[in-house]
Amino acid sequence: MKGYNEDFRFEGGVLHVHLSGKFPNELLGRGENLFQRLIDACSAHNCKKALIDARDLQVDFDTMALFRAGQDAAFLTRVGLRIAMLAREDMLDPFFDTVVANRGGRIGIFTDMDSARDWLHK
Repeated sequence: MKGYNEDFRFEGGVLHVHLSGKFPNELLGRGENLFQRLIDACSAHNCKKALIDARDLQVDFDTMALFRAGQDAAFLTRVGLRIAMLAREDMLDPFFDTVVANRGGRIGIFTDMDSARDWLHK
């Protein structure tokens, strides 16, 4: 399987992020927010909106990894970012959504691009 890739592109006031390959679970052991590169890129472009396309990403998250990802995702709302995430149907997990919501996060999660774009621009 190919390595993990994060491709960033800024267009029309929105940071577009394409994630592909296999997510390296060793990143979960670091103290840094899993979305820190996204936070830094948004700051560099002075943008408040991002569209993350994770449909080409392979993840193997257990419950604790989903919890950590949800905590870190909720932080994005607290720093003023509006995030729409594209995922495959098999990636959706209500536990992740609950963790984000319970921490005051508001991340839009979608399986089609049009819905993600529409939500992001509301």
